[in-house]
Amino acid sequence: GAAMMYILVGEDEARMQYKLEKIREKEKCEETVRIDAKADGEAALLFEMDTMNLFGTKTLLIVDNASFLGAKNDSGVDPAKVAERKPDDKVVVFLCHSKKIDTRKKAIKTLATNSTVIECIGLTEKTQPAEVREMMKEKGITMDPGAFEWFCAHAGYSSSNLSMQLDKMALYSNHLSMGDVKAMTTVEPATNVFKMTDALFEKDKVRLLGLYRNFRRQNMEPIAILALLASQIRFVYQVRVLMDEGRSQNDMMKILNASFGRIWNSMRNARRFRADQLLDDLAWLSRLDESMKSGRIDKDAGFENFILQVGAQEI
Repeated sequence: GAAMMYILVGEDEARMQYKLEKIREKEKCEETVRIDAKADGEAALLFEMDTMNLFGTKTLLIVDNASFLGAKNDSGVDPAKVAERKPDDKVVVFLCHSKKIDTRKKAIKTLATNSTVIECIGLTEKTQPAEVREMMKEKGITMDPGAFEWFCAHAGYSSSNLSMQLDKMALYSNHLSMGDVKAMTTVEPATNVFKMTDALFEKDKVRLLGLYRNFRRQNMEPIAILALLASQIRFVYQVRVLMDEGRSQNDMMKILNASFGRIWNSMRNARRFRADQLLDDLAWLSRLDESMKSGRIDKDAGFENFILQVGAQEI
C-alpha cells in the first residue's frame, strides 16, 4: 500500500488535537503508538517507523514534537533519515508545533510531498464559516437561511467546540430552524459581546445587566467590557454609513475585512438606527470610559448605573 503520512503543523494546539481526532476516525486504525521525537530520540522513532506489524493490524503512529520539520530542529532527529522511509502498514502523523515546516530543506520537502500537510492555525472570522459548512456536510445537517449566519456569528472559533455543538444539533434533527439553532448554541464569551450589543440596542436592561455580570464573573474588567462594547457599536456605525452609501454586503466584507456573519448581524442592528444616533452612543460610552479611568466613579457602579439609564436617554 502507499505510505500514509500526515504532517500537522501550526501553533493552535486545540486545532491540532481536533485534526488528529479526525484522522483517527478516518483511518480506522486498530491501535495507537505515541512517540515523542524530542524525548525518545531518533533511534526510537526510526525503529517505530520500520517495525513491521506482525498481526496485520493497522497502527496509528503519532510522532509528537516533530521539530525536525521546522526551522528550529531541537529534536536531534535527522529529517533525511525519516524521509527515506515509506511505512505501508501504518499511518504516521507528525505533530510539528511551529508556525510552518521548513521546505527549503530537501528532505523536509520530500516528506511534505509524500504526506498530507494540514495547517493548524486558529479559525478566524474569515475562515470559520467555510469550516462550519464543511462540518455540517460531514454531519449531514442543513439550516434555515439566516440560522447559519447566526450560528457563525455566535458560536466562537474553536473547531472542537463547533463540532460538538453541531453534533448535538445533528442528534436533534437534520434540518434546523433559526429557533433550534438559537436554543442549542452555546455562545462563546467573545460572541457574548454581540449579545450584549443586541441587548443594548433593544434597550433590554435585564439581559444587559445579566450579560455584564456574567463577564465580571469571568474576571473581565469593566473597562475591557466597555471597550468591547464600544468597538462593536463602532462597527455597527461603519456598517450603517456603508448602507447609507448603498454598498453591497460583499463590498462591506471587503472594506471592513469581516465575515458575512458579522456583517449580517451588524446590518440587522444598524437598520434600527441612523448614523448620528450611533455616534451619540459612542460619545456617551467614551464619557463613561473617561470617568471610569479617572477614578471619578466606581467602575462597577458606573457601568450598572449606565445600564439602568439605557432607554431613559436616547442610547
